[in-house]
Amino acid sequence: MMNDPAAAAPRERIVELDESATCNQHRYTYTRIARIGGYRIRARVERDFYPFQSGAVAEVLATDRTWTHLATYDPEEWIDATTMPNRGGVHCATELGEIAEVLLNRAASILLD
Repeated sequence: MMNDPAAAAPRERIVELDESATCNQHRYTYTRIARIGGYRIRARVERDFYPFQSGAVAEVLATDRTWTHLATYDPEEWIDATTMPNRGGVHCATELGEIAEVLLNRAASILLD
């Protein structure tokens, strides 16, 4: 599914802080917050029925405590590898966790390399 070179970045650079997930019959979401270097990064992934209603973004927490856009992952590249929202038994973190991981690794590459 995800052949992103940034996905292979060294994992030890990312310290997990928090995660949350929500699922309903129309969409499911997964959010992960991590520390990368001295930065707080939020990876947000939303899976809806269509790519144009879905999204994946990494944001950095700015000094004024607002989230600033850092990187995206085009839903066209990952939506077909995930389950439709109206299917029963979707585990949000499992479905969207790899996409969040790609975003966190992209953020690490942008901020630290």
